[in-house]
Amino acid sequence: MLFLAVTLGFFVENQREHYVEHQREKQYAFSMVEDLKSDTAALNKIILLRTKRLEIIDSLFLLLNEPVDTNRLSDIYFYSLMVTRIAMLRFIYNDGTIQQLKTGSLRLIRNHLVSDSIVQYDSHVRRLEKVQEREELSIQDFNHYRFKIFDGHIYYKMITENDRPRRPSGNPALLRHTEEDLNNLITSLCFIKTANVAYRSFSIELRDKAASLLNTIKKEYHLK
Repeated sequence: MLFLAVTLGFFVENQREHYVEHQREKQYAFSMVEDLKSDTAALNKIILLRTKRLEIIDSLFLLLNEPVDTNRLSDIYFYSLMVTRIAMLRFIYNDGTIQQLKTGSLRLIRNHLVSDSIVQYDSHVRRLEKVQEREELSIQDFNHYRFKIFDGHIYYKMITENDRPRRPSGNPALLRHTEEDLNNLITSLCFIKTANVAYRSFSIELRDKAASLLNTIKKEYHLK
């Protein structure tokens, strides 16, 4: 009788642990769905903004070609400032749930299709971060030559209280600069364009990965 009682106790405890772990697994799945919804919305916005930024980069490139159009200096100042403003174009990863899973709780996701997809998704995010690092270096190079060509006093007047740059009035002159400085600026602008194109392309891939993972989790865990 004692043996049966002990065995039954182990069985009940084991069932209780399985139940608790199953509930935690479902909670992680639900939290992951919410994170992916936020990621997808953010990536859609970034893709749109990156597309608009590409238009600005191309416009600036055309305006900087020799000879510089002195009637479009206001536009040149505006585009040269906008090219470097990328805070709103960076993907902020909603990785709270994934970080918890990576610290040891991933074993709770017993569905291998879901756990493998989560790991792959996280890997794609890291690839996007690498592109962001390269873009930041390109912007540093661009700024090095930009400050040799553009008047900082004009930039100061372009910044508004709501942090939305405006075109300067008239056609403010550029600083005295060499042809080499201008060529280096254009070259660094080309690298910024390359990074922007790559970031947009990877963002589209990541959005599709997020949507696929979202649907997989919903299906496997019967979530709405």
